[in-house]
Amino acid sequence: MSVASLESRQISPKEGLVAIVDDDSDISMLFADALRGVDGGISVFTFNDSLEALKHFTNNKEKYILVICDLMMPGLNGLDLVKKIKKLSPKTRTMITSGYEIEPGELQIDIKKGIIDRIIQKPISMNGLRQEVKNQINSCQLRINKNRSPCLESLVISTRMTSIHERS
Repeated sequence: MSVASLESRQISPKEGLVAIVDDDSDISMLFADALRGVDGGISVFTFNDSLEALKHFTNNKEKYILVICDLMMPGLNGLDLVKKIKKLSPKTRTMITSGYEIEPGELQIDIKKGIIDRIIQKPISMNGLRQEVKNQINSCQLRINKNRSPCLESLVISTRMTSIHERS
């Protein structure tokens, strides 16, 4: 499989789509495996290229529930990707991950504008990742109950981590 190819791992077709984008396929698969235990009926897609992820999102934006994306990506970086996603679907939840130190206030404008819903510092435990995803799904469900309209979000997890340690 080439770096730009799409790899799909279906978890459950009930609720919505989650996308994981990483130029390291081992990391994207590790994150996809970690999300197997998440309740809420999600189908996880992994991408090794942010442009491929954007193309899939554009064609399926009404089905996505959350996007998690690494800040530092080759080509289209994570911040630019989530900006494009929010422009296509403002209701889509987005999370940025980074293994680099993020200066206080560096992304505050994007948070205030609602482009970034959550920032996660790496490394993150798989339990921590699952909890963050559950929180985003709960936010989506609360919005559905409040507005009685579909909450469509997308999760693109895009990381350049060299290692992830499971913490209990």
